[in-house]
Amino acid sequence: MSSDEAFIPYLVLIQFDRGVDLRDRLEESLPLLKSALAELGAVVPAMSSYDGSLVAFMLAAESDVQPRQVEAQLQSPKSRRGSPLKTHDRVLVISVGVGVAARLERVTDWLREYDLLA
Repeated sequence: MSSDEAFIPYLVLIQFDRGVDLRDRLEESLPLLKSALAELGAVVPAMSSYDGSLVAFMLAAESDVQPRQVEAQLQSPKSRRGSPLKTHDRVLVISVGVGVAARLERVTDWLREYDLLA
């Protein structure tokens, strides 16, 4: 994406279901996640938890892409690839920018609900 193009910066957090096959899931799902997000814009891996059950990506999405579209892109398989998410995986899509404190509180509550805060 060139610097002249408008984009929306998103932080995409994915918590994988912690089943017995987490390592296999990561090997299968991470390339699919990157590929699915790359269809929406430029993607940069941001971080992962120690055990790999939580990953984050920065996404510079095209200006017309909304958060629900990002989530839908990850949940629906395309004919050329499988779905990178499974039934019990969780996704949080955050638009990065100036926000209202109430919105940040809702994000914190969501993270706390799923034991994602230290």
